[in-house]
Amino acid sequence: MASLKEMGKRSEYYQIDPRKLQIRADWNSRDFSDPSNMEHVEALAKSIAEIGVREPMKVYLEGDVPYVTNGECRLRAVMLCIERGVNIPSVPVMAEDRFANDADRLFTQFVSNSGKAFTAIENAKLFKRLLDLGWQQTDIAKKTGFSGGRVSQLLELLRLPVILQKFITEGKASASMVLNTFKKHNEDVALTVAELSGAVAVAEKDGRKRAMPKDTGGEGGEGGGKGSKGEGRSSLKKHLKALVEKAYAEERIDDTESMVTMSLSEGDWAELMEMIDY
Repeated sequence: MASLKEMGKRSEYYQIDPRKLQIRADWNSRDFSDPSNMEHVEALAKSIAEIGVREPMKVYLEGDVPYVTNGECRLRAVMLCIERGVNIPSVPVMAEDRFANDADRLFTQFVSNSGKAFTAIENAKLFKRLLDLGWQQTDIAKKTGFSGGRVSQLLELLRLPVILQKFITEGKASASMVLNTFKKHNEDVALTVAELSGAVAVAEKDGRKRAMPKDTGGEGGEGGGKGSKGEGRSSLKKHLKALVEKAYAEERIDDTESMVTMSLSEGDWAELMEMIDY
């Protein structure tokens, strides 16, 4: 069995020929059919062509094959550069913990992602795979910094038909708006598509790419039904109050100067953005 040391030179990181690196099929949670992800790869390729690969990819060996567990976008960008004639004889890699299992390696995608953030759907797919490997939702919430409610909401997105998921992945509507509209129409796909398409058309007419609940001409995007607007405000007020109380308890609020600042975890921020359909 080969080792990373035998495959490449070692400096601060192992330097390995990128042509030797492999990706397990369907391993990455990132959806490369999403145009924004391919734009990200293209941007990386332009950067790598100029300055090379600065951040190492994470790999593990299976037999004699080094598989990339974190850095597929970088590897795709490198191979794109090579196709275009750029000379890249080696790239920096670092070994995953040799005691890591598949769940650990999957979670590495989340904690080590320093580039383009995962979309709601991509996070949902990653969390579902972790559940299938034995994790509990409470484990995911604790380790990601997301609230339990946020994890549940993300997992619920996987129930959406692909045609509805596209409204989210293409940035035409927020995950919460699509999910709430789907529920409002008792999971009737045709009615949901019709309402969301109408909202997108209204948004585009107003010069916006992303639809908001107000673009439906009613309050359905906020959950539908009489009184949903007031309930939504009440829910948001409770959520903000909980965030402030938590921040004070964890000493993440600085109110000693003329300006008050409060730090939020990435998960709390994402959940808040979803609640206000930003």
